[in-house]
Amino acid sequence: KAREYYEKALSIEIEIGDKKGEARAYGHLGNVFRSLAKNDTAKEYLEKALAMTIEIGDKKGEARAYGNLGNAFRSLAEYDKATEYYEKALAIAIEIGDREGESVIYNSIANLSLIYSADYNKATECLQKALAIKIEMGDKRGEAVVHGSLGVVLMDLGEYDKAEEKHKKALDIAVEIGDIELEAISYGNLGSLSLFRCKYPKANENIRKALELARNIGARGLESLCYHELGRLF
Repeated sequence: KAREYYEKALSIEIEIGDKKGEARAYGHLGNVFRSLAKNDTAKEYLEKALAMTIEIGDKKGEARAYGNLGNAFRSLAEYDKATEYYEKALAIAIEIGDREGESVIYNSIANLSLIYSADYNKATECLQKALAIKIEMGDKRGEAVVHGSLGVVLMDLGEYDKAEEKHKKALDIAVEIGDIELEAISYGNLGSLSLFRCKYPKANENIRKALELARNIGARGLESLCYHELGRLF
């Protein structure tokens, strides 16, 4: 359905000669095909989006296209290529002062660092930069998400107290802004951390809180993860 609507948008953009809109539609279609695991087709559309943004001098669109291509190459497990495109996207975002775009790319580089090279130091560095931008922008939800990501990385590094601190910070923000899904995720992360540290009563308490919230909002994937963690706990 998404593809159908983006194709309608694309045909109108071509008809009226709106190059910027056409490039945007190519980008959206590329992301749809990537979600469908049709990565070669996705790459084709994203490359069209990139070429058009360069042609019309849309630097923000160009950065977004490089970022999307980085995601596509990551899905294809072409990690060197993904890194190259992320770095191009980051350079443009910094050049034009697109702080939101910059934070998105830092997150992408952090995730790639974990997948590709298990480089926890680089992932931490990028997430810290993304966090600083989120705080600067006043993006509370984004801040909480990055705190949670840092908590996961710190747990893998064996820095359990720092990891707990980050997950609690994410939880506090989630409660403050009334984001039930993020609250459930934070409780789940705290539960997983407690389980890993063999703090079973605390793990049980947090995972069950996450489960209750997930049920309340119909987050079935999250609910499934909670059951997995309860299975590990017992």
